[in-house]
Amino acid sequence: MTAAILLDASPKIDRLPKFEISAAAAQHEAPAPLLTVAVTLECTARAAGRVEDCRVLGETHPGLGFAEAAIALMRDAEVEPGRKDYQFARTIQFTP
Repeated sequence: MTAAILLDASPKIDRLPKFEISAAAAQHEAPAPLLTVAVTLECTARAAGRVEDCRVLGETHPGLGFAEAAIALMRDAEVEPGRKDYQFARTIQFTP
């Protein structure tokens, strides 16, 4: 999106600068607000209960940092200890 800003160079203090938006910018619609963001992770649960090796399977809004935040949330996670390691998927929802 490109916006052109035109400022009035007049030395008068009582005048406000004039702002104009280019035709291309005026035609661009604003993106929809983020009502909810979901990130699905696949992680490994160790027999001792520690969660490790999480990776992103999918996310609703890529590139905004939510995948990294979801992985950080799972970094210290633990599950009930079991007899062997296993993999599981978890979807984390971020809401405003």
